[in-house]
Amino acid sequence: MAKCPLCSRRSAKRHCPAKGVKICPTCCGTHREVEIECPSDCTYLRAGRTYDAGRRHPAPPPPEREFSQQFRHRYAGAIAVLAQGILAERHDNPSLYDSDVREAFKALKATAKTRASGIYYETLPEGSAASMGLYRRIQGLIDRMMQPQAPGADALRAGDAPDVLDFIAVSMELRSGGRPKSRQYLDWLSSVAPPPMPGEPGGLIAP
Repeated sequence: MAKCPLCSRRSAKRHCPAKGVKICPTCCGTHREVEIECPSDCTYLRAGRTYDAGRRHPAPPPPEREFSQQFRHRYAGAIAVLAQGILAERHDNPSLYDSDVREAFKALKATAKTRASGIYYETLPEGSAASMGLYRRIQGLIDRMMQPQAPGADALRAGDAPDVLDFIAVSMELRSGGRPKSRQYLDWLSSVAPPPMPGEPGGLIAP
């Protein structure tokens, strides 16, 4: 059996769709979503995520970061708009990782908190160009949601925006694999987020 082209020591037993060759199981487990750009439909990636999830025992969020059913219902529309925004950015920029989402929402929350205090100071993400692209898209959606789309329609209040952003951030932390090139959260979001509404202008969607 041929040797693994990555380590040149162990037998190459697994076909790696990202590399287009067979590699050994050890290199597959060690390098996936770290040095290897794994496609989301890779069977070994999916099996590895299931295995890793079984080993992790994430601590529950602290009380101040728990979100009630009432909160979820009240802001379901805004949460859906932001989720669609993340997926739209992923569609436009396939290089987007979970880590880019993390950096973008960290900066978005900081910006939203200063706006809620009455001072507009923009905090930009410190990560990659991908995180900046997501930041700009989501900030644009937030700005639009703060403007009523029709007479009598609800608008997102500046004081509520940090909590809505925090909901997305906590959701990501609970579902991301944590590897540098992980897209586990993005793949999960693709499977659960509602599809965009035809002609949806980016305002609040009625829950």
